[in-house]
Parts: sequence; structure tokens; C-alpha cells
Amino acid sequence: MLNTIQRTPAVERANKIDPRILLLALGMFALGTDAFVVAGVLPVIARETGVTEGLAGQLVTVFSLTYGLGAPLLAAVTGHWSRNRILVIALGAFCLSNVGSALAPTFGVLLLMRILTGCFAALYAPLAYTTGTTLATPEKRGQALSLVLGGLVIATVLGSPLGTWVGEHFGWRLSFGLVALLAGIAWAALMLCGLPKPVDAATLSLRARLAPIKEPRLLLALSPTLLGNLGLYMVYTYLALLLQQNMHVMAISGLLIVFGLGTATGNWISGVVADRIGAVRPIIGALIGLAIILSTLQFATNSLVGGIPALFLWGLLVPFLNLSQQHRLLSLAPEHANVILALNSSMLYLGIAGGAALGGVALRYVAVTQLGWLGTVCALLALLMLVLSMRVEGKP
Repeated sequence: MLNTIQRTPAVERANKIDPRILLLALGMFALGTDAFVVAGVLPVIARETGVTEGLAGQLVTVFSLTYGLGAPLLAAVTGHWSRNRILVIALGAFCLSNVGSALAPTFGVLLLMRILTGCFAALYAPLAYTTGTTLATPEKRGQALSLVLGGLVIATVLGSPLGTWVGEHFGWRLSFGLVALLAGIAWAALMLCGLPKPVDAATLSLRARLAPIKEPRLLLALSPTLLGNLGLYMVYTYLALLLQQNMHVMAISGLLIVFGLGTATGNWISGVVADRIGAVRPIIGALIGLAIILSTLQFATNSLVGGIPALFLWGLLVPFLNLSQQHRLLSLAPEHANVILALNSSMLYLGIAGGAALGGVALRYVAVTQLGWLGTVCALLALLMLVLSMRVEGKP
């Protein structure tokens, strides 16, 4: 009887997750699908637009570069505007820019659309995280943040392979159309449901957001994120080309699911591992593992027997690098928690942009099967910078 009495309407509401959080997660799912789908349909885009695969890879570069550089800048510029209005406008504009990508008559227009899409993604993602936490009770905020972030994780497992499958069977334009549809559904539902009045919060200037860069030790600590992802995406951006050449298959969406399942598994266990043994050892293990996998990928992907476990392990190691880096950065600079994590996110996307750009340049001189060696060099450089960072912090 006592339990029945205590379950008041207020308690029931507190135990429920606001469905609008799921709509924010759907927007993140669309964003994640958009970020990774180009790698899957890159050969199709290159063939139909009449450009080289290396030039087509710059679609990933401009999106990620705009996202990485634009996130802190746009957040500072729009800091005094209504958060809800910016979030809804950004999601709607993200939808429209993907429609523009699908309808782009030339490669140049498509490149411009990817730049605009990166801007709108850079506006939407941070606001989706903060809005998701305000829609939850204090005891449910961690779960709400996990749900919104889960949109990106699920995009790796399902969104990117689905977008690739659509592109393989119906053309790359419909891949962008799929992203636009997902974002449009989330936008329309949020417009109908509305969002609560945001809690007033201090607005950081661009100078405050970039303040940690003035501290050499923090800049050094951020470098493994940049270099690790530089090596990773130098290969991943052109993975479709590698798999098609080595396995002699045209449809790779199923293989991308394997990579995504590895990423989802790593995302699930990496946080637990970091909590138990600290963040440094998982980062070291991830960088060594990435160096080994990237250097042997050209041989492992000659068959499904070697390719499937290699892709799964590769995907598994990605969260061990990126999530463990977040743990480490928080322990190094708790006073700069929000800013340092935002900069780490920027470094991640700058790494993606740089990897796609350098990979495209490298394809002029080497075969796609040789990109793994360049990625290995970047992973080892990231490991070296991690060791230097630890020495600066005075840790063994």
C-alpha cells in the first residue's frame, strides 16, 4: 500500500524520459549518418560527378573542417540568442542543406552544400546535448545525455550502412535524401511538441572557449585526439575503395555494419574500463592496436575471413581512443571541463578533415592499399605525443 501511495503523478513524471529527448537523438542520428555516409558512397559520387576519388574525399574534409572550426566560433557568435530557436533553425537548415546536396547539379555545388551542412551540424549538436539534459530531471540527466549521444552511436551501426546501401542501389543522391528525411521528421516533431524555456546560463566568449590552448600542457594533451583520428580517417574515408579493390565486391554496406557493431561494443565497454584502470592504458592500447590494424588492413581485407574481424576490432578501438581521451582531459583540467571537451570535439573533427584531405592527396602518388601505412605513422605519432604529455604532467 505504501508503494502505491508514493507513486504520485509527480513521481511518475520524474521516472519517465521526455519523448522530446528521443527527437533530439533522431537529429543526432541524422547528423551521424550524414557525417559517415560519404565514405560508403564515395566511389559512386566520384564516378557520377566525373572527379577523382581523392577529390570526392574532400566532401568529408570540408564537412568535418567546418564542423571542427565552426563549433566554438558559432557557439560564441550565437551565444546571446534563444537556444531553442537556434536549435530548431539549425536542424531545419541541416535538413534543407541535405536536400541541396541531393539536388546538387555539379561537384562544386555539392562541395558548397557540404560546407553549409557542416555549419548547421556544428550549431545543432552542442545544443542538442544541453537541451536534452534540461528536459530530464537531475537524476535522469546522465541517461538523457546518453540517449542523445546514442543517436551518433546508432548512426555508426545502422545509419551509415543504411545510407550506403541506399546509395549503392538507388544512387548517392538518395543517400543525402535519406538524411534529409530523418532530420525533417525530427524538426517537424520538435516544432509540434515545442521545447521548454531554457535555463539561463553564462555565455562564454570565443576567447574564453579557446583559453586552454594557451596552456602548452593542455594543447599537448589534445594532440592524440587530432593525430589518432588523422590516421584513422585517412583510411576510413577511402575504405569503400579499399574493400572493393581487395575483396572485389561492389556492395560494402554489410561490412560497414561490422565496423559499426565494433564501435558500439567499444562505446559500451570503454567507459567501464577507463573507470576501473584509468584512461591512459586504454588510450595506449587503442593507439598500438590501431597501428597494427591499419598496417595490416591491406592484407586482412583480401578475404571475408580476415576482413570481418579486422573491421570489428578497428571499430572497437575507436571509442577506446576518443572516450578515454575525454576521461583523461577531464582529470587534467576539471576547471576547464566544458571548454576542454568542446576543444577535444573540435580536434576530433579536424582530425577527420585532415585525414580525408591527406588521404586524397596521397592517392595521387600511392595505391589505396598503401594508405594504411600512413595511418599507422599518425597513430604512432599520437602515441609519442601521449607519452610526452604524460612526462609533462609528471606521470610515469
